[in-house]
Formats: sequence, C-alpha cells, structure tokens
Amino acid sequence: MRSTVRPPEGADSGGNMDGVSGGHGQPADEASGAPERVPSPERGPAPEPPAPTAAAAPRPLSAPAAPSTSASGSDYHVHNNFYGPQYHGRAHFGIATASERSGRARATGLLDGDEIDALLRAYIRPDCFEAAARELSRTGVVVLTGPQGTGKRSGAVALLRETVGPSVDYVVLSPDIGLDQLAERTFDAGVGYVVLDHTGTVGTAAGAAGSSSDFDWRRVRDQLRRYGAHLVITTVQLVTGGLPEAVPHLAWRPPDLDKVVRARLVQARTPQDIVARAVAGIPARCPVAVVAEAARQIAAGADPDQAWKEHSGTAPQAVQDWFGAEEERSLREIAEVTTLAFAPGIGRRDFESLQVILEQLLEPVYFTPERTPAPSDPAASGTPGQAVHDPQEPQPPRARPVDRRRSLARNALITTEMYVYGATTREVMVFADTELRRWVLQALWHEHPTEYWDAVRHWLGAVVDAGPDPALQLCIASGLTLLGHIAFDEVVQSYLDPWARGESGETGQNLAVYVLWYMCLEETQAAAALTLVRTWAQSTHPALRGTALRVFSGQLGATFPTDAVKWLWAVLRSGVLDRRQERELGLQSWAQLFLTLVDCQEDAGIVLDALAHRIRKERRTRAAAYSNSGLLALEITLWVFTVTERLSGRPAVARHITARPGETALVAELWAAILCYRPLRRGALSALLVTARALPAVTSDPTTAAARLGHALTAVLPQAEIPLLKDELTRLADSRRARATDPDCVAIMLGALNRVKDSHSR
Repeated sequence: MRSTVRPPEGADSGGNMDGVSGGHGQPADEASGAPERVPSPERGPAPEPPAPTAAAAPRPLSAPAAPSTSASGSDYHVHNNFYGPQYHGRAHFGIATASERSGRARATGLLDGDEIDALLRAYIRPDCFEAAARELSRTGVVVLTGPQGTGKRSGAVALLRETVGPSVDYVVLSPDIGLDQLAERTFDAGVGYVVLDHTGTVGTAAGAAGSSSDFDWRRVRDQLRRYGAHLVITTVQLVTGGLPEAVPHLAWRPPDLDKVVRARLVQARTPQDIVARAVAGIPARCPVAVVAEAARQIAAGADPDQAWKEHSGTAPQAVQDWFGAEEERSLREIAEVTTLAFAPGIGRRDFESLQVILEQLLEPVYFTPERTPAPSDPAASGTPGQAVHDPQEPQPPRARPVDRRRSLARNALITTEMYVYGATTREVMVFADTELRRWVLQALWHEHPTEYWDAVRHWLGAVVDAGPDPALQLCIASGLTLLGHIAFDEVVQSYLDPWARGESGETGQNLAVYVLWYMCLEETQAAAALTLVRTWAQSTHPALRGTALRVFSGQLGATFPTDAVKWLWAVLRSGVLDRRQERELGLQSWAQLFLTLVDCQEDAGIVLDALAHRIRKERRTRAAAYSNSGLLALEITLWVFTVTERLSGRPAVARHITARPGETALVAELWAAILCYRPLRRGALSALLVTARALPAVTSDPTTAAARLGHALTAVLPQAEIPLLKDELTRLADSRRARATDPDCVAIMLGALNRVKDSHSR
C-alpha cells in the first residue's frame, strides 16, 4: 500500500520544534507513552524511554536495522508495504512459507485464549520445568536462558499457567524494556507477565557492575511481590560473570522431541505407522518450534519425509553435494549461486548483468596475480618490480566467449520458472527447491573468506547505487534477512548501518527499512530489529533518526506498537528535528503508524491513547494556554485524522471508528481538542467533513456510525462550541459539494448534535 500524507490544513509545518529541551536527543518531559491497552483498572502511561545519548548510537555487535519518503511541494509519499511485481512464491522465512506469513500480528500486549491454546496444545514439559515452576512461585520472577528453538516461548506461557492459573490474563511486555522500567511500572495483581527475547543484560559482571545489576533485579522482584504479579523473562543472551542472587536464571532445555511429535500426532489420531515414520525422521538438533510445525503438517496429512525435508535442521543434500564436490567450484559457479541468493525471480538478462559485475569483483579473491620477480631475483631483468615478457614467446590463445546460459543449465541448484507479471509472462531464475536459498547462503557464509564477503558488499553497493527497481530491492532485502539468521553482525555492520546513515542515498535507506520490516515477520529477529532501530532513534545523526522514524511507522510499529509510539514521541519531542523537512517526517510518521495499524487490523487506538494522554495531562496541569508539548500533541492529532489510503482516498480514522465502534468516544475527545484550538480548527473541520462523507464506503451501517460520532462529539464539546460547529460545518459542506451520498452522513451527524443540544437547552 502506498499512502499519501499531506500536511493538514491549519497545521503549522514551518515553525521550530515545540518543546526543545536544549540538549540533543534529550526529551523535555516524560515519554509519551500511551496508557497500555491491556485489562487493568488503572492504566498508567507507558514507561519513559531512556534519554537519547549525546553521541551517535554505537553500532550493536551482538544485537541486531523505508518506505521512502520524498518531498515534492507539500506531498509526502510513504511506501508502507511490500509491493510488486515481485517474486515471492518460493521465498522462505523461519518455519512458515511466504503464503502463510503475509504479515505478523503485534508481539506485545494481551495474550488471547486462542494463542495460549495454540502454544500449549499437546505441550510436553521438559525436565527443567518443575524447577522453574518452583522458583517462579517462590520469587515471582524467573529468567529462562538458552538458544533459539528450545521452546522458551511456550515454556514461559506454560509456567504462568502452572503458577497463576489458566483463567488469568497474560500480558507480553516489550523485549526492549529495561530493568529500571520493570522496577518502576505498575503491575496488576494476579496477572502473569512475560518478556520474550529480552535484549537487556541478563548476567552480571564482577565488582560494582555486578552489584548494580543484582540491585536492579531485586527491585524488579520486590515490585512484583508488592503487586502480587508474576513475570517470566526469556533471553538468548549468554550469562556473563556471576548470576544475580535475587532472581533465578535457569538454562532452559527442550523436551524430548519424539514426545513432542507423538503427542501432537496422537492428539490428531494419526495412524501408528505414520507416527512411527515421523518419529524416526526427526533430524538431529532440530529446534523444538520446527519439530512442532512439522508435526502439525504431518497431522494435517503431509508426508513425514517431505515435512522433515522442508524443516530439516541441516542443509539439504543437494547443497551439501554441490559445495562438497571433489572438483572445486569455479568462480562463475560461485557467482551464479551468490547472484541468485540475493536476486531470485529476475529475468535472464538482468541476472546475467548482475552476475558479470559480481564476477569482476570476485576475480581477485579466487585468482592470484602472476608472480612478479623481485629485484634480487636472478631471473629478473629490466625495471625492478615489473614482470619480464619475452617478445618471441607465443601468446596464449584468446579465451572463448563465456556461455553463461549453458553454465546455468548445468548448475543443479538453479532452474527457471514462468512467472506472471500483470498481463505478461516472464521466464525468471529461481532455485530448484524452495529451501535451497537459505542453505546456500549458510554454505557461502561458512565456506568463503572475508575477502569474498567484501566483494559481495561492494557488489550490492553498486547495485543499490544504480537504483534498482522495487522488485529487485525487495529481493535483496529478503536475502539479507535470511543472511541475518546466520550472520546478523555482518548484515548490520556492512549494510543496514551504512544504508540507514544515507551513504547510498534514498535507495539505501529504503532497503534498510525493508530488511527490518522483513525481520519483524520473524519471531527470532523482531526483538533484535527493535533494539537496533531504538539506537538509531537515540542518535544525533539526522539520517539515522529519519530511517528510524520510517521503520517505526511500518511493520516494526505493527509488531511493537507501544514501543513505536514511545520512540516516535521521544524523537519528535526531543528537539533534534530542527529542520522543517525532518519535523514533517516526524509528524507524518505518527500518521503513517496509525494507518499501518488500521490497515493491519491491529489496535490503532494505541496511537490515539498516547495523544489523549498528553492532552489530558495538559488540561490537568495548565489553566489556560497549552505548553509546547500539548501543542505538539494537537498537531500530531490533526495529521493522524487526515491520513488517507492512496487507492481509496478515504481517511483511516473513518475505517477505525467503524471497525471499532468503542473507540468513537476517544476519537471524539481528540477531535474536540483540535476543534477548540483555533489555529487548527479549519483543518479539523475539513477532516471531520471528509470522515463523515467516507462512512458509507467503509461500513454497511453508516447511519448508526454518523449518529454515534455526533453524540460522542456533543458529550465532549463545550456547549458554546456546538452551535458554532454546526454552522461552520454546514457552510464548509455547502462550499465543498461532493457527489450525493445515500445516506447523507454529514446531515445525520449534525442532526445528532442538534438533538442533544436541544435536550440540554430544555
């Protein structure tokens, strides 16, 4: 989806940043945080993010990194989705196919009953489960450590069910939350909390650092005890130094894999011969999540051999045979598989052009230049340091032209496929099997030296500098995402960080955003992506901040919406966006995040809650004029209410209040705030008119929606404002005659305002 975000009418886009604190990256007041949208009698604001540092964010080494935003006049085009034509049919991420994972729901918030049931269906407890349950019951908090694929996620939920009961709400907190935030937040009594893939430090160092860490853990433990809540934290980080004494850190081990398979297949009433074949085919050291997924497919009727082939924990035999052949692979063959790993699904001509460039860069890696005689060499003559050539020596015959297509035809890993692009059909280059791409990347990473990867980096840099089309950009992004599973540091240091800094222009920034959005589709990479983008948001480098804003407004925001709201506010409120274009990017990022959440059918009310929280605070603490922080919240609100979908042109807020009628009161509260602030009033009136007229197109019952909005506005507007609103909106509607709609939702909304006003007057 490509949406158009224009500066709203009445919005001041040219002034200095409201609420400048004086220091780079330092928020002038507490973080914006919207109240958390989880079942709670008292919802306080989200914790404040750490103060942005005064220096550029360091490049993460063990953690893990948009749509382009270009200005032309007053129009800002934000590409907020993966679009085509593009090749995705044989892509593979994690344990699900591309067709199964078109998007990923938010990774934080309330765990619903269906998700809990799915996680714990036929759950098998590992040997370490009982000890962890005892510690959780005793201390109220436990940390599960271990590599990916050991079942920590389902184990954490199972521990909460064992300790706090199956009927209690479980809440997933952000993986980026710090110990100080946990120690200061309010918990709900009897509720189970979980932090998955925590990115903070879990171990302690010797001396003062260790004492400080243990002190922080004690604060977390005491806070949970104070409120009667329980918390399970999972992390892949290794413990360094001594373990904290206050909170138990337990190494989590997976259950017996054959028991996992048997339990799921017996529950599905799978025939015993199929069960036996499935158990016998379990690959060695296979992650428990992969085993569970393969068992699900077998239970649904898949052949066990095929299921294990797709989810094998080792490289397919075809890759092993190809790389392990007795005859060493030629430069051309290595270039073929490397090109396809980063550019699958492109035509022959484009493929060969990319391959030629890569071969030229790889040649110094695989071919040592002819030895040059040293000056002391008796065989040397002529100018020192130069090779000597006998004029009488016959010249070698000229090499035959390279027949790349025959070479490709002989490559067992590569084939062609006919792919439909609109009304035409193209022959594209693909791997012979869905799984081969990631295993080829793994083999290339493990078997080729740094010089090879330097050449690949220069090659991809040249491709990016040439301005590839969007389809090729997405191919490269998905390839780097797969490489990130194997060598995350390489992807961050060689590609994401330089691109995010603008070293390859707008195209490079776009690619950095696409890679991070792809990572957000992966449970194993989403938390690392969040940590990386947070460091960019804290940086004083303008390009890094701009890239972070774009990432947070898209898939990363849909995965971690509370974190996105928190950091978008921190960046915009900090005062570092001192140029008009940067500031407008910050404002539109809020609007784009709201549109993304609406489009993904996620809880876009998180954005509205954050803004309402700021405006309510202003009303409680200030008698007359808004502060800079309050004015900023009002301006963001107007941008949010004017963002529209590109294809339909309808405001996202219209879809939101019809999809979630319970949010109408919150929307009306915010609309009343910008209507009552005179500098933004005309823009607010215009947005309200457009929203009312869009209702018939987004709901089958527009009359009820329009009346509900009118009643909600009446309940929150001062009585003196209601007749003014009616008159001004009527005049504005008359001056902007649109084609007739049936029903006329503007009139219905105004009628609701009239009836309630009349009842008050009597």
